[in-house]
Amino acid sequence: MTSIPELHLAATGIEMAPCVVTSVEIEQMMSSTWKRLGIPNGQIEQLTGVKERRWWNRNTSISEMSARAVSKALDRAGMDISAVDRIIYAGVCREGFEPATACSVAHHLGAGDHVELHDLSNACLGAIDAVVLAEDSIRSQRHEVTVVVSCESAREIVEIACAKIEKNPDMDLFTKSLATWTGGSGAAAMILTSSRISDKGPRLLGSAHGSDSRWHQLCRWGVKTPPNLEDPAERLEYMETDAIGVLRHGVELGVKTWNRFLEQLYWKPSDVDRTICHQVGSAHRLEIMPSLGISPDQDFITFPFLGNIGTVSIPMTAALAAERGFLQSGHKVAFLGIGSGLVCRMLAWEWR
Repeated sequence: MTSIPELHLAATGIEMAPCVVTSVEIEQMMSSTWKRLGIPNGQIEQLTGVKERRWWNRNTSISEMSARAVSKALDRAGMDISAVDRIIYAGVCREGFEPATACSVAHHLGAGDHVELHDLSNACLGAIDAVVLAEDSIRSQRHEVTVVVSCESAREIVEIACAKIEKNPDMDLFTKSLATWTGGSGAAAMILTSSRISDKGPRLLGSAHGSDSRWHQLCRWGVKTPPNLEDPAERLEYMETDAIGVLRHGVELGVKTWNRFLEQLYWKPSDVDRTICHQVGSAHRLEIMPSLGISPDQDFITFPFLGNIGTVSIPMTAALAAERGFLQSGHKVAFLGIGSGLVCRMLAWEWR
């Protein structure tokens, strides 16, 4: 009887954005608003724990940075693009509504015409949701090597949010924009292989998901048409977050999903050696860690110096944690993600 293939994380590649932008510099973009509203300097870092983040240079190509991350991952895995039979682009940021950004990434990589290409969108869960899709196709033997890649760019939306509050100084707008100002940029790619090809790298043990669509309007990013707008070309990109609502209801959903996760894996909280979480900020971390029964010492963070990079945060944080020896062979590692919607996904790995 033929055994069912398992999924392995053969390698991860990351591309760091080159421009370091401090929270102080972002506040300076809104200095007149800070004075008019009586906001003390240093509030972004104090409220979020984000000291700095990285941004791309202006006019940087999302697909080119994605391809760089994939190339690094392939090199680490000792593989060529010819071995890949599926590319899933999972970022929130895309180069357009169509075609799929995965097509542009494949072009930059020189991928063959046998490669299945598509995008996956699910807020900040995109990359880890794509791992589960890859597992399904690898276990059914439809694919053997899948690339999951994401690239996020925060410069534009942060600058829009800064300009917006400068025109309309308002504390409610400050509150709704705080999460936006934590945004960072970067790219990350994961090479996911069938155990029929190679059993090197961390082994996926299982996953769990949860959702609560009652809160789908708590965090939104899109294009808004102002009332009485006559010129469609003047539609405005916007991002608004009810940070308190996301914290409260996100923790509730996280706890429910965590309990389901442990049940499906037959684990206890003490069985989890390390966690890699979505990098929202300090307030969320201080709330969620004790709610899950996890010590902060078990958790690796990057948000103080990288900010929130959306779908890139978990794979990039995991790559840096492994590089620095935080993740060791034999560790049971949990990737814990939550995204707008509200949606939640947790992955279990045996690290190697």
